Amino acid sequence: MVTSTAISTKDRILATAAELFAERGFSSASLQDVADRLGITKAALYYHFDSKDEILLTVLRPYLEAADEFLDRHSADQDPGLLLAEYLDLLLEFRTALDVIAFDRSVLNHPEIGEISHRQTLRLRQLLAGEAASMERGVAASAALGAVRAAAALTRNSSDPAVRDVVLRAAMAALDSADPSGD
Repeated sequence: MVTSTAISTKDRILATAAELFAERGFSSASLQDVADRLGITKAALYYHFDSKDEILLTVLRPYLEAADEFLDRHSADQDPGLLLAEYLDLLLEFRTALDVIAFDRSVLNHPEIGEISHRQTLRLRQLLAGEAASMERGVAASAALGAVRAAAALTRNSSDPAVRDVVLRAAMAALDSADPSGD
């Protein structure tokens, strides 16, 4: 039986690890760093998690699942501006997870995370560009996604309505730069 203290310690480990992974990068933050910040032993970490990879997956799982749910709710015939706005909101809601992924390329080299992230990016790009998109439209959709992701990751006040509007206008300008008919 898991006690409330064990759950609390596990949650503290996850929160601290997420902070350190976002600050230093997954590859640079060690389990000893997590233990030191929490004031516990490394053995106590291993009581709750088998590995640093398990902690990473547990930290990112809520974001990855929310992104899949987001993609499942949308279709290619939806207004791209609305899709980009909701995607920005998702990224802002999971800012720490975004920081973990965005600031350490080794996270995307993780076999499970990399595959899921790649699949999600392709699905999102297809929603924005359309099923039989031209190369130009596909590139424009990728640029729009890049604008939203970069702004969410690099602009600390991107939830400010004025900043949010600028981000979305820039993403839509990138998307609109391609002729949707492919001509």
